[in-house]
Amino acid sequence: MEKPVVFQKHNYPLTGILHLPVEEKTEKKFPGVILCHGFSGNKSESHFIFTRLARNLASARMVCLRFDFMGSGDSWGYFEDMTLETEIQDASGAFEYLSEQPFIDKNKIGILGLSMGAISAVTTATRYKLKALCLWSPVAFPQVLKKKILTARLKKTLEEKDVAYLQGFGLRISKEFIDSLSKINPVDMAKNFSGDALIVHSKNDSVINLMHAFSYLKAFHYCAKTKQLIITEKGGHTFAFEEAENMALEKTKEFFASTLFT
Repeated sequence: MEKPVVFQKHNYPLTGILHLPVEEKTEKKFPGVILCHGFSGNKSESHFIFTRLARNLASARMVCLRFDFMGSGDSWGYFEDMTLETEIQDASGAFEYLSEQPFIDKNKIGILGLSMGAISAVTTATRYKLKALCLWSPVAFPQVLKKKILTARLKKTLEEKDVAYLQGFGLRISKEFIDSLSKINPVDMAKNFSGDALIVHSKNDSVINLMHAFSYLKAFHYCAKTKQLIITEKGGHTFAFEEAENMALEKTKEFFASTLFT
């Protein structure tokens, strides 16, 4: 069962899709999983991999909430108003909404973040002491995004107008967003996560290299109950190869099922 939902955080609405097990109308309480998309992504994500994952989780008797960050997809606002801080707030709002549902076991909630969405996922998982955290092709060092994005021309435009058009993405970003990339250190946050952690990353990811995944793995050694890194040979940044996609979906479903039902 799938249904569109709208929830509020900081006075603006966010849209999402709630995936429910067939037994949702019973009095049972189910584990829940939140999906956080990447930069310029949306609640379905590239080649609909979030949609497939959410359906797989629901088929395994877990509730899944995939949602659009403010300014992305169908959520309120404009992309140029987005910063890392607003995305962290939005992920917190998604957790608060999901945890308030009568069919959710509040003590059995996990979260997944893809690419830049990993930053919001790590922060939310640590802040609310979530049971399980999964990272796909995660960004560990936001400053790397700043270097990739900030050309000399773009920097000059941002200094003059505070907003600039990001060629190749068809989107506008703000100086405030660029500044936010230097304010947050998700690896330090990951050192305080005490639940179960899984990282999935492709060896041929040309957007975010494996150094990010290894940095998170090292951070999880401080407090995490369990930690695992799975590296695929091919798959690119979003596992857009059939074998890599199927592996990521299956291993992620197995991870959440094994950690959230215990």
